[in-house]
Amino acid sequence: MHAFRCTLLLCLLSFISCAQPTSETEWLEENTYELQIPDGFDFSALKKAIGNKRIVAIGESTHGLGSYYSLKSELVKYLHQEMGFEVLAMEGGLGDIELAYEDLDTIPAASLRDYSVFGNFRALEANPLFDYIKGTSKSQNPLKYTGYDTQASSNYLFTKLQRLIRPYNATLADSIFVNMFKYQKSYQAAREGNEEKYNEYRDIFRTTSLALEQILQEYDQALRDQGESEHALMIMKRSLSMFAASTDLDYEDRFQGIALRDELMAANFEWLIKEIYPDKKIIIWAHNGHVEKAAVQGYNIKLMGHYLKEDHGDDYYSLGLFAYEGEAYQFWTQNVIPFHNTGALQLEKKLADTKKDIAFLPLNGQQSSLWNQWLFEVAEAYELENGGIISFIPTHRFDGIISFRKGLAPTYNK
Repeated sequence: MHAFRCTLLLCLLSFISCAQPTSETEWLEENTYELQIPDGFDFSALKKAIGNKRIVAIGESTHGLGSYYSLKSELVKYLHQEMGFEVLAMEGGLGDIELAYEDLDTIPAASLRDYSVFGNFRALEANPLFDYIKGTSKSQNPLKYTGYDTQASSNYLFTKLQRLIRPYNATLADSIFVNMFKYQKSYQAAREGNEEKYNEYRDIFRTTSLALEQILQEYDQALRDQGESEHALMIMKRSLSMFAASTDLDYEDRFQGIALRDELMAANFEWLIKEIYPDKKIIIWAHNGHVEKAAVQGYNIKLMGHYLKEDHGDDYYSLGLFAYEGEAYQFWTQNVIPFHNTGALQLEKKLADTKKDIAFLPLNGQQSSLWNQWLFEVAEAYELENGGIISFIPTHRFDGIISFRKGLAPTYNK
């Protein structure tokens, strides 16, 4: 009997030992989920991880991968259809997106894309998303579409302002495009260390923004009588106010513009979620840097996601997107550049070793163990717009990670 018990115990111990992972890769194979399936994507694991959270922020390691746009478009549709999310907030100008969406009845889906978002998002891979927004707009369950950026992402707002104010100040109307594009010139002057030009361009941009806002305030009732909606006027006024606030920096503080932009984007988002879309579940589409809930190593600037995590706590879910290898579009040089993330500390390499095409790794609730300790320590990853290789603690920065084995550059119309 004693021998039998010993044999049974040894068998049990052997079974338990065999059931445990024996390497980092094996642990990842068991704890990641394949999102790519033959006919599309399987987001069921993400659904479980997100649960009943109100805000899901979907990042991307670069704005230059069409593979991200394809997946994110389908994920947005899934969140809307299967999980009750009602609003999509894109990284784009508050005024451009809100005004274009308000005019959706008169413009096709492709124009909604081009009138609302930055050029890097105007890719064929994003077309299904804008077709979907247009397609649901007349349904009982539309996917609402908004933006929160303090930068202009198209000319839609400026074009509308020019038309509206011309009867009241033709000179100012004629100068809108020249004066409002002084924003880019001030940024360039700051980089070049030209204090005189920085101050000149900044002042023109701010003064024009405030002058336009003042005209909208002064002729508010007249504009409504002409058929302009209360909502559109409110959006335009806030956009102009935020334009001015985003450049309220002395030359000595010019490089604080990054932090100021994220602070104001967070403020815009809070305004939207409280004033325009109260009680709605919202999806955020942005760069990893904007949606992270904690900073990368050596980077002490407070970004949008940091504010949102503070304000919404467990109601905020931050999802980082990465890719092991492929080609990305670098929008500031207009070149397609190859990348291959093979470093031993890089999370893209670790997730690629699972052999999954698109691996999802939930980070919330993970307990430290021998084979996943790297999730609680400093790891590395590649983010093109953040200068290349960056370092961060995965469980601190995100609630979940998606990593592609291969990423493809976006497809743009010639």
